[in-house]
Amino acid sequence: MNLAALPGGDQNILGAFDEGLLDCLRRAERVVLVANNPAIGQVDVDALSLGPRDAVVSFNTCLKWPLLSSLSANIFIHGYNAPDQYFFGLPYRPEVHALWQAPEARCFTILVGVAHPMSPVKGVSLFRERIPLPALWNYPSAHANGKRFVGPSTGFNALVLFDWLRRDQGMDFRLLTLGYSNDGGKLWSGHAWDYERAWLANADVETLALQRQPSWWQRLLKRR
Repeated sequence: MNLAALPGGDQNILGAFDEGLLDCLRRAERVVLVANNPAIGQVDVDALSLGPRDAVVSFNTCLKWPLLSSLSANIFIHGYNAPDQYFFGLPYRPEVHALWQAPEARCFTILVGVAHPMSPVKGVSLFRERIPLPALWNYPSAHANGKRFVGPSTGFNALVLFDWLRRDQGMDFRLLTLGYSNDGGKLWSGHAWDYERAWLANADVETLALQRQPSWWQRLLKRR
């Protein structure tokens, strides 16, 4: 990689992580990345039997916040909107903020894709665009028709980062994804989804199938 070719090539990846988060990940048995997929339900999270040595990763607006619990560690990752200079999902909605207030809470924030100068924030892991890891550094720049991609999705940044911690930094947690599919509807065209899915298909990552949810009429019959 020519690390001078793109902004962020000089960043220290391990040094960008909050030390408290690194300690949490060193102790974790599983790291579960939960997509903002409307098809994910309580039954999918219940099937995981999450415990105190699990870390659950949520993204941006954290649509699945009702399924989160302070029993496990919670990691919130927010992507940067460079044109308008804000992070998706910040500030937190009251329901998400309440997770941080629980006495037993272990919550962490990661900011990715920062394209403008920003001072370090205590307790926050801060990554500039673009993170110098091969899968992110070599991300496609444009569709076949010439329309440009905005860069890696927030979820893909997270996948590659956590995978790097296992492969290059000796952490031994299992890495799982939940809802990394289009079960819930059409995907936005700003990211290279085919590229991201091809990487995931060849990675040492466990992809969890969603539980079959009963339709409204099946639930009605069951109540009767």
